[in-house]
Amino acid sequence: MPKQNGSPEPEEVLSFDELKKKLADDDVQTDAQTDEELDSLLSELRDIVPENSPAADDPTPSAAETSEPADDAPADDAEQSEDYKSIYDDVLRSVMGKTPNANMTGRKSKFLSGDDQFVDVTAHYEDYADLTSQPSEEDEPPLPEQPQVVQDADGSEEKHYRTFNEIFRDGFRKIFPNKHDTLGEGIRKALLDIAVVTLCGCLVYFGVYAVQSRQAKKQIADIKQQLIDDTDIANESDVWSEFLSKYPNIRLPEGIMPKYAYLYAINQNLVGWLKIPNTIVDVQVVQGKDNSEYLKKDFYGNYSRYGCPYMDYRNDPKYLQKNTIVYGHHMSDGLVFADLKKYQTIEGFQASPVIQFDTLYRSYTFKVYAAFISNSKEEDDGGYIFNYTVTDFGSNDKFMEYIAAVDERKYYTTGVDILPTDKILTLSTCSYEFSDARLVVIGRMLRDGESAAVDTTLATANSNQRFPQAYYDKKGQTNPFADAPKWTP
Repeated sequence: MPKQNGSPEPEEVLSFDELKKKLADDDVQTDAQTDEELDSLLSELRDIVPENSPAADDPTPSAAETSEPADDAPADDAEQSEDYKSIYDDVLRSVMGKTPNANMTGRKSKFLSGDDQFVDVTAHYEDYADLTSQPSEEDEPPLPEQPQVVQDADGSEEKHYRTFNEIFRDGFRKIFPNKHDTLGEGIRKALLDIAVVTLCGCLVYFGVYAVQSRQAKKQIADIKQQLIDDTDIANESDVWSEFLSKYPNIRLPEGIMPKYAYLYAINQNLVGWLKIPNTIVDVQVVQGKDNSEYLKKDFYGNYSRYGCPYMDYRNDPKYLQKNTIVYGHHMSDGLVFADLKKYQTIEGFQASPVIQFDTLYRSYTFKVYAAFISNSKEEDDGGYIFNYTVTDFGSNDKFMEYIAAVDERKYYTTGVDILPTDKILTLSTCSYEFSDARLVVIGRMLRDGESAAVDTTLATANSNQRFPQAYYDKKGQTNPFADAPKWTP
């Protein structure tokens, strides 16, 4: 405590033995580590007791002994006295509850009063430079974009956050060419944008195509389920009774076969069913008011790029004429009439030598006679179109002239013959030998009493097949039939 006159009370000085005793009696000295470090300090203190230091029997050192050595004292005694005084002060002040100051000696540990008995001396060096390796700026993750700081007119600062329009504008400039780009950067962006747009367009196109293809296949399966299997008809009158109970307002054509009654109730444009064994062609046939009605319309009247196979509007669906024509799309996924391309080879013909075609009234079988390529535009053959869509030829002679013109164009001879009194079925679809080409397959109707078997071994290739002019132009060949006679109806 300070004296009454305000002068500071001199610091209490203990002898070595008193100091040791006080430390031994102090409650804070509880663990083995503290005893070891304290004994080390006391041993060091005992070893360097200067001659003029307080002895054990002299508890009060003089002022001269606690002060710094005189100038004329030996250098070794001065240094020894300084070490003694430093250690002594450290121990004394730790025991007396003093906080070490910045001039304390750098020992391993310092003694403090209270619960925190030891302080790691490395804490004194926490502000010194860290000599361990630090990550470079390149290795550090980028900081998130900070809001811009805008200084107002009065000097105050306000954070500015980017608006949606600013973010959109910057993103637009990074993606699309703009006036701020160099020529090379603008070209690079333009090419990249075109590639991305093209890729997205292709993905959308093929996605829609896949969905439509799946829907078309499902529709074909649904339509087939509406057919009544002939083998299930035990009593035809029962079939009609059941049908009329479901569709009392539908007037069926006289003589219609029961198997097509339910399909006819769905669409009264139904005229028959076409099936080619060993192909995917197994589909209903309709007839519109013209030859374009069902180009992009399905059996249920909905838009579809698959359309629906249809009979030429000039044909009589009940009494077949000399030439009955059925049209259908050539779809790249193999649907509708795509399998007709098999008839461009002898092997394809040998796999499917007959065609089955039902009208609503009767079932017919046709033997495949020929397959050839024709044009649909006059400019593809010098202003001429080989008209294979004639339904009536006027005479048997004219009909045979037409068959002779077909013989010039067919890929191969099947061994099937045609007589002037025969009727034929013509199937027409798109082909890709040149723009707007047509693949045509002709079948001859099975005669009464004739076997449906076909000897496919008789098929031979046509070594001098005739094509439209566009075919030769695309191949860079000379047309050997350029001056040949052109058949007309």
